[in-house]
Formats: sequence, C-alpha cells, structure tokens
Amino acid sequence: MFLLGTFYFFASFLIFTCISVIFSKNPVNSVLFLVLAFLNSTFLFILIGAEFVGIILAIVYIGAVAILFLFVVMMLDIQITTLMFNIKRYIPLALLFAGVILAEIIYLTVFKSSKSNLSEIVRSSNNTEEIGNVLYTKYFIDFQLSGVVLLLAMIGAIVLTHVYRPSIKRQNIDKQNTTYSKDRIKLVDPKSGEGLNYNE
Repeated sequence: MFLLGTFYFFASFLIFTCISVIFSKNPVNSVLFLVLAFLNSTFLFILIGAEFVGIILAIVYIGAVAILFLFVVMMLDIQITTLMFNIKRYIPLALLFAGVILAEIIYLTVFKSSKSNLSEIVRSSNNTEEIGNVLYTKYFIDFQLSGVVLLLAMIGAIVLTHVYRPSIKRQNIDKQNTTYSKDRIKLVDPKSGEGLNYNE
C-alpha cells in the first residue's frame, strides 16, 4: 500500500512538472521544472526495481543535460514575448505529436500488455547485469550504431559552430614551434625625448 501511494505521488507530481515545463512563461523556470521531472522519473524507476536506469537518468540528464540547458538559457537574452508569439504557430503540430504519443501509450499499456504473457517475465535481482547482457548480445549492433550516431551529431555540431573569421586570432602550433627568441624580441635604443614607433 505504501509503495502504491508513493508511486501515485511521484507519478502525479511528474505530470504536474511536465505540464509546467510546457506552459511556463519563463525559460529558466521551464528548465528547473524539467530537472524536477527527471528527478521524479528517477524515483519511479527506482520504485519499479530499475535502480541502474534511475541512477543513470539522474547522473546524465540532471547532472549534465538539464544543467547545460539552464546555463544556456541564462546566458542567452531571450525575449519572452517574441518566444510566446512564435510558439503559437506550432500548437497544431504539437497537438498532432501529442496525439500520436498518447495513442502509442494507450496501445502499449492496454492492448499490448493484455495480449502478452506476464508470467514469462523473469525478474532478476541484478538488473544492471541483465541490461548489460541484453545490450551487448541481442542489441549489440543497435547499441554501437547509436554511439556512432551520437558521435556524428557531436562532430556535426562542432563543424557547424567552427566558423572561420579573419578577425579572430587563432593558435598556430607549427608557427610557434619554429619561432625563435630573435623573431619575437627586438632591442631598441630610443633617443632622449623621443618615443617608440611600434609600426617600424
């Protein structure tokens, strides 16, 4: 009874935080609600016995992704009125995606679960070992391909943001290694009452 009540508490609070992420007018508040949503998801995973997935969710998404979102949002000068005006154009598309996701949830929870034989599910005391066995045996190719896709996404982001500008000074390692002190230091003997002309 206690576990069921705890589950409903975190599940209802998760729904509330997800709605707050969408409808919050301040982007910083939206990211903070997103952190709370990830935290509630972590507790839900721990309640169903998937401790490894819950801890990974907390470390990766709360400790890295959500905090990165928060830093980016706080550093950018976002005009909230313009942002809200632009969001209204995407409401029909958002409703379409929400309907598709809701249909998938209903299909998986109602139709799929009723047709599957739940007695065949074997629960292991060490779910971390079971996840590793599944990832590196049955889904090994898919797991490696997902890593390649993430690597390509990271390389693409670096290439897109690496714009060459002549006004920006860049480091040239080869030129630094082949430079001697006589090329960088110049001894001058200025006359009394005269300054130095750095253009010479």
